[in-house]
Amino acid sequence: MVKRIFALLSMALIALSCNKDGVIVAEGGLPEIALDSATGIYTVKVGEQLTIAPTYKNVDNNTAYSWTIDGVVVSVSDSYTFTPQQAGEVFISLEVANFYGVASEQIRVDVTQLQIPTVTLAASEQMSLAVGSTYLFRASVKQVTLPTTVLWTLNGEVVSEGFGYLFEAKQVGNYTLTVTATNSDGEHSDSVDIEVLAESDMPFVWQFESDMLHSVVGREILIAPTAVSEGVDVTYYWSSSNQPEDASRQSYYAYTPRSTGRHTITATASVLRGDEPMVVSKMFTLDVYAEGKFYREATAASVAECNRVYDYTPAPGQFIGDKYTATTPTEACTVALQRMQKSQYVSLGGFGGYIVVGFDHSITNGEGYDFAVAGNSFNSSSEPGIVWVMQDENGDGEPNDTWYELAGSETGKSTTIRNYAVTYYRPSGAGMSVQWVDNMGGSGEIAYLPTYHKQDYYYPEWIAADSYTLRGTRLEPRNYDKYGNGAMWIQPPYDWGYADNYSSIDRLAEGEGSESTAMPNGFDISKAIDHSGKSIELGFVDFVKVQTACNTSSGWLGENSTEIFGIYDIK
Repeated sequence: MVKRIFALLSMALIALSCNKDGVIVAEGGLPEIALDSATGIYTVKVGEQLTIAPTYKNVDNNTAYSWTIDGVVVSVSDSYTFTPQQAGEVFISLEVANFYGVASEQIRVDVTQLQIPTVTLAASEQMSLAVGSTYLFRASVKQVTLPTTVLWTLNGEVVSEGFGYLFEAKQVGNYTLTVTATNSDGEHSDSVDIEVLAESDMPFVWQFESDMLHSVVGREILIAPTAVSEGVDVTYYWSSSNQPEDASRQSYYAYTPRSTGRHTITATASVLRGDEPMVVSKMFTLDVYAEGKFYREATAASVAECNRVYDYTPAPGQFIGDKYTATTPTEACTVALQRMQKSQYVSLGGFGGYIVVGFDHSITNGEGYDFAVAGNSFNSSSEPGIVWVMQDENGDGEPNDTWYELAGSETGKSTTIRNYAVTYYRPSGAGMSVQWVDNMGGSGEIAYLPTYHKQDYYYPEWIAADSYTLRGTRLEPRNYDKYGNGAMWIQPPYDWGYADNYSSIDRLAEGEGSESTAMPNGFDISKAIDHSGKSIELGFVDFVKVQTACNTSSGWLGENSTEIFGIYDIK
């Protein structure tokens, strides 16, 4: 088409030019193009329209225009409207021809992504609140360079702005709370449906992880709910087939079996609903075994290192999904074991993230340290992990019995919190921080650090739920900004008893270490304590769990996260 246009122009030029003494002399002059961009470079966002409209000289109705991209004609008008569909550089050629010749310009268009804000609301999609209660909702917005506003609407009416909103459950009813982030590129929203109920109509929650339990003769077991309604007037009653007397008036029950065999434990909760009592019943089956029944001797073929990862559930963190990918829990366990076998670290993410491993033999409780956990601590960087142990009490080869924490230097201190829980929420979009709330009214985020870790999400890909809760023992953070300007963060060690901790007492290797060097700490099974903090005697263990113990971050270094290179028997 272009060739035909300029061929016709050439013929017209010959026909219409003046002839003096046999020489053709052109009248007027070549076309002149003045772009409406001084640099010849334009910027537009994906999906938006860009109209390039130059001004011209020496043009008339007979002038021909040709706009081409990659040799393909896209317009023959004096202006061109371009709507890009993907980001990148686009080069556009413009040629203008009249009877005197052809003028041209090379135009560059930089196509950028739209900076539409993305907002995440730290809450479940549906929740129930009692009349008279309050709840602080928090929102996180992905950072963009454009000014962004954040508005909250309740049933369509604007009620607040900013990143937090205190909802007051004043009246029974159904409400939709929506937070919307808006800028010149667009908007994005996240919502939660809230049902406000009278106190007597609130659902009663009393949930347990399992109703099938295992224990050893004479070893106390705690039967405790994973979720229970608070602030509700409830009468609890527990009894067992072996101890039928009134055993507890709490939502939980500490039971010590005195004989082997199957024990049946029943529990009831009576809740007043209006004038009528509502009774909720639970029944638990407890299989009790003799001490040491399932001890597994080491053989000549046994190896010191853990040989299986049973569970790898990290908290969100900057290293999650960075150097490895997994889409299912099974894949995650496989990858974690492979990395440790290659002397590569496995990150547990923020508070509560954990890994559970097993061995091809039982680890005996002997004199001194029984096993070691290798982390990557060094002189100014300790990210402590709580270590737990479990005996295979029922002999099924699975870590489904009772976990016992190994006491450390911070055990029993007022600053150490047992049964601490943090719930993490999946971000609404890539490149966003992860919001969290804890069971003490606190909230915050695992910050996204694109300078160092550019994966789309720090939320584990193999966790299908949009939120999950991790529970454990929390240590008081010790990290601090050394100079007060954010340039250097120090993460001091704890005295003893923690993984990934540069302790002068239980560190098993000399030297400074580094973030990529394994530094082992030794652990003694004799330090095991039960749910109430009492020392417990375990002749051996079969499973070890390591769990990030601090809920804190160190500026540009990111969240404190325990890293593990391996766990091994040292007897």
